[in-house]
Amino acid sequence: MTGFNKVALTAEEQLNLLINRGLIVEDKASAVDILKRIGYYRLSAYMRNFQRGINHEFVFGTNFKDVIDLYNFDEELRLISFNAVRKIEIAYRAAISNVMSKKYGSHWFYDAGAFKNSNYVKQCENLIKSEIINKKGVYAATFIAKYYQKYNSPDLPPFWMSAETFTLGAIAIIYQMISSQNQREITEYLGFDIDKKIVSQSNWLYALTVIRNTAAHNARLFNKVFRIKPTINKNIKELQVNSSSTSSSYYYLAMIMNYYLKTISNDITFEDDLIRLFAKYPNIDKTKMGFPANWQKFTITKVNKHKVKK
Repeated sequence: MTGFNKVALTAEEQLNLLINRGLIVEDKASAVDILKRIGYYRLSAYMRNFQRGINHEFVFGTNFKDVIDLYNFDEELRLISFNAVRKIEIAYRAAISNVMSKKYGSHWFYDAGAFKNSNYVKQCENLIKSEIINKKGVYAATFIAKYYQKYNSPDLPPFWMSAETFTLGAIAIIYQMISSQNQREITEYLGFDIDKKIVSQSNWLYALTVIRNTAAHNARLFNKVFRIKPTINKNIKELQVNSSSTSSSYYYLAMIMNYYLKTISNDITFEDDLIRLFAKYPNIDKTKMGFPANWQKFTITKVNKHKVKK
C-alpha cells in the first residue's frame, strides 16, 4: 500500500494517455469535448470493458466510438429501467393504500393487527414522519401542510396522503412490516393469482429499489453486480437463472420488472424498449448483464386478463 500521488490532467492530456494505451480516436476535437463534458473518470468504468492488464491497454482495434456507444447504451438503459420501476412503485403505493385503508381505515398504520409484529406500529409511524417532514422540519409537500392547517388530529395524515411523499425504499419497508395475509391481499389486488404467495414473500420490491436508485443517480447499470439478490423461486419457471446469469445480474431484475408489469397492467413497453435498445446497439455484449447470448424476448407470456388495455 502506498500514498496516492496521481496528478490531475487536462482533457487533452487524458486523450493522449488513452491514445498511448492503444485507443483509436478518429475525431480528437470531439473526443476532447466529450471528456470535458462527461469526465474521464466516469468514462473509465466503461473503458475497462475494452482494456486488459494492469496497464489498462486497449484491446486491439478498440475505437473511442465503442466506448461512447457503451456509455450511451447504459444511459438509455437507465431511462428505460427507471420508467419501468416507476410504474411498479406507483402500483404498489396505490395497492397498499387501497387494500389497507379499506380494511383498517384511513390511519390503518395505528392498528397493530395490520402488522407482523406490534412493534412495527411505532416503527411505521416514525418512518412516515421522516417521509412527510424533512430534516429541516419542512413539510414534504403542500398537501401535507394543508392537512395540518385544517386538522389537529390524528397526528399524521391519512395513509393515502402521506404515501404520495414516500420513496420506493419506504414503500418496500412498510410492505415488509405488513402481515403475511395482508401482503397476499395486496399482491392479489395487483393482479397476481396462484403466485400471490410467492410474490408476497419475495424481496423483489426491495431489490428493485437498487435499480431505481442506480438509475436515478446516473450510476452504471451495465455489467453491475447487485448486492441485493432477488428471491429465486423454482415454482415460477419463467424466472429461473440460466447458465450465463445469476440472481444478482441486471437480467434477473429485468425479468422481475417484466413479470410485474405484464401482471399488473399487461404493460409490454419495457420489453419492447429493451428489444429496440439492443437493436440500436448490436455490438453490446448482453451476456455481461446476464442475458443469454441469443436473447430476443422474455419467456413470460402470462397477462392479467382482468386488466386488458382497451
